[in-house]
Amino acid sequence: MAFTLRQLRFAVAVADNGSVTKAAKALGISQPGISLAIRELEAEFGLSIFLRHPARNVTLTQSGRDFISQARALLNKCDSFEANVLGLGYEMRGTVSVGCFTLTSPFVMPYILKEISEKYTDITINFTEESLDELNKQLKSGVLDIALMYDMQQDHQIEFEPLFHVNPYALLPEDDPLSKQEKVSLFDLAEREMITLDLPVTEFFFRSLFEEYDLNPKQGQRIKSYELLRNLVGLGQGFSVLLMKPPADTTYTGKRVVARPIKEEMPKVNYGVSVLRSSRQTQAVKAVVQVCRDVLANESDLVRGFRA
Repeated sequence: MAFTLRQLRFAVAVADNGSVTKAAKALGISQPGISLAIRELEAEFGLSIFLRHPARNVTLTQSGRDFISQARALLNKCDSFEANVLGLGYEMRGTVSVGCFTLTSPFVMPYILKEISEKYTDITINFTEESLDELNKQLKSGVLDIALMYDMQQDHQIEFEPLFHVNPYALLPEDDPLSKQEKVSLFDLAEREMITLDLPVTEFFFRSLFEEYDLNPKQGQRIKSYELLRNLVGLGQGFSVLLMKPPADTTYTGKRVVARPIKEEMPKVNYGVSVLRSSRQTQAVKAVVQVCRDVLANESDLVRGFRA
């Protein structure tokens, strides 16, 4: 079935004005164009919508009244659809899907979600925590609008905007002799058992810090949970190397852990917001990105607290 909304608007205009001539004048188009649209609609649906009279006036047939009623309802729905969709693109409302790297969401998301809820009451956040690999996949598939993550993976389809940087630090038990030093060396750490985060990309990154100096610490537990890792370190089961430091140094077991900078030159790791390069961002998405910029400014008190 082939008909257009334009044809329906012409038919409704003729019904409202009682003549093709008046409808053409009201719409600012030619009379033959409206007449052609009416004939095409009648041929398409196999009915007579109007009765033509010698004085150039028209009246609706019974089937025409039903047709115009349905056409008017459809046009109203289309107008409503257009208004709502335009609102999604240009107004500060709608749902924004935000992903965050699993290990960092407790550090950054509470502040971001709080700011959004207070500043933009008509924006709803659909939030998920994932690995770096999965965040990139979900950005490219359109599941996520934005993702907060480290720039440990380069992808030409993803546009990454750095917001702040952190440096690797060593996490030690409070009673470890190294914890008394202002800075610790990778060479000393390599003599101990290393507890690592069992996540794609990140484990390789932390191992590569030692390999740069031809060091290979003994592999300890491989943990997916950030807090479980801190608990094991606190209980003296090994050390770890991490990037963001929480404000509290007491673990769930009641033991204290100590964060120490590393003596050797360490790479700066950027943390920021990623979007699909080819995506067209709504005003709501742009607003959420700006909140991320404001909350996670590189020299803010919040970000300075992440560093050892």
